[in-house]
Amino acid sequence: MKKIYDVSDAEMEVMEKLWEQGDGIKQAELLALFEADGKEWKRQTLNTFLTRLEGKGLVKRENRIVKVVYGREEYNSMQMKTVIDHVYGGRLSNFVASFVKKNTISESDTKALIDFLENY
Repeated sequence: MKKIYDVSDAEMEVMEKLWEQGDGIKQAELLALFEADGKEWKRQTLNTFLTRLEGKGLVKRENRIVKVVYGREEYNSMQMKTVIDHVYGGRLSNFVASFVKKNTISESDTKALIDFLENY
């Protein structure tokens, strides 16, 4: 059974930057991208986030190149599946019912969802 990844906001910022880069990036170049965005992270700060993400199995470092293990869509899908399995008994219908009870769903979103399910 897969687990949900507990990722801090800062770690998710790192993941987002890595996903934007695609194939991988040198750690120094990644730090420069954060500096260009106004982040005043030190090299060690970024290294700490990368070490945590590596420990969670979300990134890997080889020859000073940092790469994500899962693409954004695959990561999001794994997270959602884990939540549905653990919180909603593995039933998507339970998740949708809970969501709709607590949130407004537009008519266009409802139609798009029905169309998707009918064509799936």
